[in-house]
Amino acid sequence: MRRFLPFLRWWRSLSLVVLTIFSIVASARGESPKRPADWRHEKQVLEERIEQQTITIGQLQEGLRVKQEQAVETVASERNVLMELEVLDTRLLTILTKLHDLEREMLAQQQQIAEMEAEIAAIQGKKERAQSHLQKRIAAYYKTGKIGMINVAFSADTLPKLLSIQDAFESLIRYDQSLLHQYRRTLAELEGKRKALILEKDLLASLIAQANQEKTDFEAVRQEKNELLAQVRTQSQLHQQAAKEIEQAAKDLESQLTFMKQKVEILHQEFLMHKGQLSAPVSGQVLARYGQSRMNKMGVAGNANGISIEAGNGTAVKAIYAGAVSFSGYLRGYGNTIIIDHGFQYYTVSARMEILLKEEGDTVIKGDEIGIMGETATLVEDGFYFEIRHGEKAEDPLPWIEKNELPLP
Repeated sequence: MRRFLPFLRWWRSLSLVVLTIFSIVASARGESPKRPADWRHEKQVLEERIEQQTITIGQLQEGLRVKQEQAVETVASERNVLMELEVLDTRLLTILTKLHDLEREMLAQQQQIAEMEAEIAAIQGKKERAQSHLQKRIAAYYKTGKIGMINVAFSADTLPKLLSIQDAFESLIRYDQSLLHQYRRTLAELEGKRKALILEKDLLASLIAQANQEKTDFEAVRQEKNELLAQVRTQSQLHQQAAKEIEQAAKDLESQLTFMKQKVEILHQEFLMHKGQLSAPVSGQVLARYGQSRMNKMGVAGNANGISIEAGNGTAVKAIYAGAVSFSGYLRGYGNTIIIDHGFQYYTVSARMEILLKEEGDTVIKGDEIGIMGETATLVEDGFYFEIRHGEKAEDPLPWIEKNELPLP
């Protein structure tokens, strides 16, 4: 709190300067200063606005808290969606790798089937040629068999030679038959392998179709997650922007609230608000002005911190404004003195009185008699002595007193 005291003193000083300037300007324009009722009304209006502003700030702070919580929630949602997308991407990469491997296996399978079919076609050709040779040899053999006896009867060759020719035919036929059987077995084996390859190809095609469907499904889910991520990020930005705007609005309102509170604090200082409108404690001519160098009856010179006012014996001294008596008694250098606290460190000092009518702790209102002038009180100094202090600093009382109420020498 102590570190703010210089600022408060500076603010109060500035307020006094502003008010003084306002009073000067108002006087120059011929405007009358505000009446106490005006100040009190303005203070009441400001206090009501402060109450409303305080409620509004509380609502803004609650809204800010909600928006900050929502922003935190959207950040958490964004993090969760990103984690889900990471899992999806990992799974999708696995599917794509599997799909690539399956497609490569399918290509190899198709190549094997093509090679197998080419081999089958080649064997089929050989089989057909072998079968054609066999058919021709069998036909020739049957022809030989039908005319064999004629060939024996009329041939110039010997019988052993004719028999060897027949044996050769039979060997060729058997060879062709065995070759044909071998081709058929080979074709059967190749056909079985081809069917197995086709089955494997169909299985691969089914796996590829399944992988493609899984890829499509994951891509659809990934697209949904990306859209959700975009929405979450948009919401996060909106929440953050709203939070910033609410925070700025709250700061603006708090600044206004601070200003209004400071103004209300000034308006609470009713004594200050009545500067230039206060009645003189006594009626009479000013004998010594504030700061004037003057020598008393004892020959002691000094500068006055207040003013001296001519006042005859029996003159009643009145309080210029309401307050509480903080001192009542004899004060060295002042004589019989009453000090009244008017709040906010504003004090009036009334001295050189013969009789004191108020005691310490008494409350007074404007116009209350606080003392009576007499001869004894003015033995050292002439006239009634009056000071106005703000804290420890003495101020010139004349600007506080209503104009023309105290005649100047």
